Amino acid sequence: MKKAFESNGAQLVADFEKNITLAIVDEAWKKHLRKMDELKQSVQLAVHEQKDPLLIYKLEAFKLFSNMLDGVNKEVISFLFKGDLPQQNQNIQEAREVKRKENYTETKDEIESSESINREASQTQQRPQVTETIVRETPKINRNDTVTVKHVMSGKTESMKYKKAESMIATGEWVLVHE
Repeated sequence: MKKAFESNGAQLVADFEKNITLAIVDEAWKKHLRKMDELKQSVQLAVHEQKDPLLIYKLEAFKLFSNMLDGVNKEVISFLFKGDLPQQNQNIQEAREVKRKENYTETKDEIESSESINREASQTQQRPQVTETIVRETPKINRNDTVTVKHVMSGKTESMKYKKAESMIATGEWVLVHE
């Protein structure tokens, strides 16, 4: 408390930052260790793929560690930017301003004019949004739907699934026949 008093609260802020940073690192490290255990289990299957499990383990472990460091850095920075300790002086100043505002009086005409302005503003904000309906000229074709395509030069027609006909249509030699 003596250090905090002598530093005008700067020591409290530093301690707060340290504790939050350690908590975030601790949680990230626990999660990283769980992922390393999962990696150890999955790398054992690499033997069946004719790959060196140790090499795969090293590469994947490095990626996991890098991702963990990036995540910790982002989370710590995000929290420290968002986190803020309240200061007593600001609260007292805000309370004084509220008291000053309470003593302010308005005439009846001023109150009525501000209410009419508020009503007009609320009426403009409450207009319903117009949604535009999109209508397709041709029906949507799913990839597994059967379609008929026609060769432009020879006039030959074939029926097949759309996913196979897509590449043929893209070349420009075939066209989709609408039935």
